Amino acid sequence: MNEVRPETREYLDGLFTPGLRIGGDAHTPYSWIEIAKVQEVTAIRLPSGRLVVDSPWNTEPPRELAFRIPPGEYLVDVSWANWPHLSDGYYNEYRQCAATRLRIRDEPVVTWELALGVGEDPALRAVGAGFEAEEAMGCFADATAWRPLTEPFRRHLTDVAAGFGGPVPGRDTEDRFELVREGLCEGFFDLVRDEAHRADLLTFGVPEGWGQVWEGRTHEGEVAVIVAPGHVPTSPWD
Repeated sequence: MNEVRPETREYLDGLFTPGLRIGGDAHTPYSWIEIAKVQEVTAIRLPSGRLVVDSPWNTEPPRELAFRIPPGEYLVDVSWANWPHLSDGYYNEYRQCAATRLRIRDEPVVTWELALGVGEDPALRAVGAGFEAEEAMGCFADATAWRPLTEPFRRHLTDVAAGFGGPVPGRDTEDRFELVREGLCEGFFDLVRDEAHRADLLTFGVPEGWGQVWEGRTHEGEVAVIVAPGHVPTSPWD
């Protein structure tokens, strides 16, 4: 197991600690990005224990993580950060997603490492293993239900290619799946349910272009949390 640098560990440890300063925006001097709030989003069903963390817009085989987790239902929470901007000589503060966390075990995390996909070379950790994040979006999903869970996204791409355009539908009520937007942190998260597999997909925000996934492990080496850093631009401990 490859131990991360101390400053990276400190950053990951602090992402869900309200009041902690996690870095600064290089374009906004004399300011800090600070964790403001940790909020529960929802619980998702992962009946196979095979976890995909990828872009829901991906039309290729999904990036399933190399390790398994016990099948079950798991809570997801989000860390919100206050992000100051300097514009026209004035500071404006926005609230943005610092990270999204899938909670597997309520035990302390003692080690962190970048999560690899099935078949990926461990050497990829040194260059930033992750996934292509189209539309600055990632998701947690059960691997065995990937096709039906991502159907609303593929159908939207098909509609756009055919010239229909329009936003992703807010709610789909077909028997096979349901896309739910209401009530999930004012629409920041989308939840797709597939009742045939009793499995779910939950979207979350990541930096545009590339998303990284971190696994936090317990003293016994078991996976306790999966964390995906969000949109907030940080330069930890600069």
